[in-house]
Amino acid sequence: MKKFVLMFACLPLLLSGANIYLAGDSTMCVYKEKSAPQQGWGMALQALCKDGVTVFNYAQGGRSSMSFITEKRWERIRKEAKKGDYVIIQFGHNDAARGEKNLYRATDPQTTFKLYLRLYIAEARARGMIPILCTQTALCIFKNGKAVNKRNTYINACLEIAAETKCDLIDLNTYAIKKMTAMGKKESSKLHMIFAPGENPKFPKGRNDVCHLSGAGAKFYAEALVELAKKQNLKIAELFK
Repeated sequence: MKKFVLMFACLPLLLSGANIYLAGDSTMCVYKEKSAPQQGWGMALQALCKDGVTVFNYAQGGRSSMSFITEKRWERIRKEAKKGDYVIIQFGHNDAARGEKNLYRATDPQTTFKLYLRLYIAEARARGMIPILCTQTALCIFKNGKAVNKRNTYINACLEIAAETKCDLIDLNTYAIKKMTAMGKKESSKLHMIFAPGENPKFPKGRNDVCHLSGAGAKFYAEALVELAKKQNLKIAELFK
C-alpha cells in the first residue's frame, strides 16, 4: 500500500515538468524546410533538452519587442504557459528598424524598448513563469580583424533592465563577439547566410546576409545558451542535457 501511495504522490511532479517558451525574432524562429539552410537558433534548442522538456517556439521573423505584443503573439504564450515554465525573450534587431514603414515595430532603446522588456518580465512573473532575457545575436561585421556590433544601445538596454528587475540574463551577444573574433571573419561567415557566388545553388549570385543564421549558426547559439546557463548556474540549466 505504501508503494502505491508514494507513486501517486510523485505523479503530479512527473506531470508538471517545466517547458520552455521562446519569444523573439527571425534569428530564433522556426523555418520551413524550403528556407534551408536558414534556421533560427530556437530550432536547435530542443535537441539539447532533457527528455520530457518541450520547447514551444513562438518567435517570428520581423518582430520587435513592440510588434510581438501588438500582434498578440505574446498573449498566446501567456495563455498557454503554466506556472514554472520558462520564457526566453530576445529582441533588438527589428527594434532598431527605422523609417516610416517601420513605425509599427521601431522602439527607442532607452524608453520604449525598456518599457516592453519590463512588461514581458512583469507579465511572465504574474503568470508564474520564469523570464530569461537574452541579448540579440551578433551581426557578422568585422573591423580591424575583430567582430563588432553596431546595435550596442539595445544590448546595453537589455543588460540594464535585467539588472534593474533582477531577471536572469544570458548575454549571447558578448559570447558571440568573443568567439567570432577568435574564429575570424571567414569561419564566422559560416554561421550566417553568407555565400560567395556559386557557393550555394539557391544563391547563384551569392548572398551577404550578416544577420540571419545558417544551420551551423543556429546550433552555435543554442549551444551557447546552454553553456552560459550552466556556467551561471541558472535554474533553467536543469532542463538541459
